[in-house]
Amino acid sequence: MVMEKVAFDTADGIRLEGRLAMPEQPSGGAVLCHAHPVYGGSMSNAPIPAMQRALEAAGWAGLRFNFRGVRLSEGIHGGGVAEVKDVAAALEHMARIVPGKPLAVAGWSFGSLVGLHAACADSRVESYVAVAPPVSTGPRMDLPTNPTPERLAVWRARVLAICGTRDDFCKPKDLEKWARHVSPKASVKILEGADHYFYGSLDELGEAVASFIAGTGIA
Repeated sequence: MVMEKVAFDTADGIRLEGRLAMPEQPSGGAVLCHAHPVYGGSMSNAPIPAMQRALEAAGWAGLRFNFRGVRLSEGIHGGGVAEVKDVAAALEHMARIVPGKPLAVAGWSFGSLVGLHAACADSRVESYVAVAPPVSTGPRMDLPTNPTPERLAVWRARVLAICGTRDDFCKPKDLEKWARHVSPKASVKILEGADHYFYGSLDELGEAVASFIAGTGIA
């Protein structure tokens, strides 16, 4: 995978670092959002490059980036609220790279919840994937709440939610309930034996995400 270092600015003037994987003739562009910065989340967490590799193999450009305050990205952690601006900025950057092509958002853990807010506010986003959103942890961890029902009611993107059977932060029964709240037509995929970090299941995760976004798998 050929990786290009990139940087882009948010609407509130924060400069973020990222890594772009670009096939020769991309079918679209996907933005990848990492886990909670306070608990060690960064764009280098294994599930993020695994999804990026699979997307590139499927013919999609993939942009992973560090949220504000992580490594070389400017600013400080924004409590899961300011980070929505980071995803929006990544989408704008990707839209310039693949003009006129469909966009997608895929987030892991904290990144899936932040990504949801940005995705449902951008009509260019045609597909959204939530990987192990921490919906079984209760009201803590500085997590953004779900978008309003009014916002979700007019959202038309395709939705996929994924978790493993050994994930204590995202139990399958809780994920299915949450996914139906996000979209009545959401698809749900459960990976047997996978935990929150998808050790031993990264290739399976990447393939599931890429095939859904590229439209070759999971209705």
